[in-house]
Amino acid sequence: MRLLHLNLGLIITMNTETALYSLLAWLSPSFPVGAYSYSHGLEYAVESGLVKDRDSLVEWVETIITAGSGRTDAMLCCAAYQAVKAEDAEQLIWVVERADALRGTAEMALESAAQGQAFLDTVRAAWAHAALEDWANRLQAMQRPPAYAVAVAVVAARHGLPLDMTLTAFLHAIVANLVSAGVRLIPLGQTDGQRAISGLAKTVIACVKDVLSQSLDDLGSATPMIDWTSMRHETQYTRLFRS
Repeated sequence: MRLLHLNLGLIITMNTETALYSLLAWLSPSFPVGAYSYSHGLEYAVESGLVKDRDSLVEWVETIITAGSGRTDAMLCCAAYQAVKAEDAEQLIWVVERADALRGTAEMALESAAQGQAFLDTVRAAWAHAALEDWANRLQAMQRPPAYAVAVAVVAARHGLPLDMTLTAFLHAIVANLVSAGVRLIPLGQTDGQRAISGLAKTVIACVKDVLSQSLDDLGSATPMIDWTSMRHETQYTRLFRS
């Protein structure tokens, strides 16, 4: 019995390590989804003086995570993951459609869809799974690319990764990318960038806990200023980023 207990403990540890390795790979800056080319409207926010230092950058990103697309995408990620686990194809289609539609601007829609498609294509090539091929074919038939959050959720669910870890890694990737954009745009030093990421840890953890306890009735965002900066970015004269 003791040996069985030890073996089961080893299996749990190995599964956790494998999940962590996969999430670090899939949601790292080196994963080829082109995240570095998007600022989510931050480029115009900096130009207009709304974001000008580390504190205002942290506040801006915190708002995205707690009341904007970060929260919305985390909820959609959770819903898509649960639909896959329940083998509920109809619910997954519902999430795919809502995730595609719930974008405040054309640039934000591009940001989500382009990264989602790139993520799914790369995982299919390097971390093959038969169910992902079937889902990719369904998406093609629907003529609808997967939102980034939904692509991450489906891949994580099919590979058996824990939902809470997936949500934390996904939100961290959003935070890291936006802070990286801020470091280049404001500009900030690399150490201040890391201070910003550190300062947002509690925000991400709290968002994960909230999302896991909420229902889709709570889906939505309240960040009109961020949507406005994204709209203004579409016609910004000098741009480094695609959004």
